[in-house]
Amino acid sequence: MAKLPAWEFMRTRAGQRQKPGPLWVVVLGLLATALACRGPGGPPGLAFTPDQMPPATVGQPYSVAVTITQNLTPVGQMTVGLADLPPGLNFAFIKGQSAAQIGGTPRKAGTYKFTVSAWCFGTNSSGQTGHQDYTVVVQ
Repeated sequence: MAKLPAWEFMRTRAGQRQKPGPLWVVVLGLLATALACRGPGGPPGLAFTPDQMPPATVGQPYSVAVTITQNLTPVGQMTVGLADLPPGLNFAFIKGQSAAQIGGTPRKAGTYKFTVSAWCFGTNSSGQTGHQDYTVVVQ
């Protein structure tokens, strides 16, 4: 079989010629497929759960898992400014689970603001990034 031009090849199925259709139908079909896969503005933003931190109490164990969803590729890393966490709490990325753990025993009362950031690997799609601002009140 002779090599077909790209516009003609798109109108074939298993080497059988199909009834010709307008080129704009093919273009619209490809555009609709692209939008369905990636959304109108590219990949969706990363979603962080929980959306807010529960309160903590000085001297009492505290543990919260922060998870990422809506990621198209695996999460490569999650970070936080450790100086921004309440004294006594630690942050640990759980590799392979799209999650991190904030835990420990708070030592000082106060209101602490910090940002959890994440990035995803980019393979067949651009790597996603995102961040979530949190506040935890230690009583």
